[in-house]
Amino acid sequence: KGKGKGKAKGKFDENKGKGHLLPRTRITAEKFEGIVAAWKGKYGWVTPNEEIPHEKANAHRGGIFVSKDDLVDIEELTPGATVEFHIWEDSSGLGGEEVVQL
Repeated sequence: KGKGKGKAKGKFDENKGKGHLLPRTRITAEKFEGIVAAWKGKYGWVTPNEEIPHEKANAHRGGIFVSKDDLVDIEELTPGATVEFHIWEDSSGLGGEEVVQL
């Protein structure tokens, strides 16, 4: 076998790709604004317009995770668009909910 082939055998992570289902805690009272950095079909990343005072704010290069389940009245986000959102925390970092594209 080639280098690195077969190393993950028997190590399937059944939780991989289910981060959007982790327990969440909202950490903002007021909505933040940001710019959509990327949209991947069912999820994407938002760059907040202001610094978020939280220990996990620099995780994921400072990006805020957004699932399509957190969008309000739309099915996807447009890269470069301005959005408004509340911020939640889970064990993997920060994310946005009640996301509205402005």
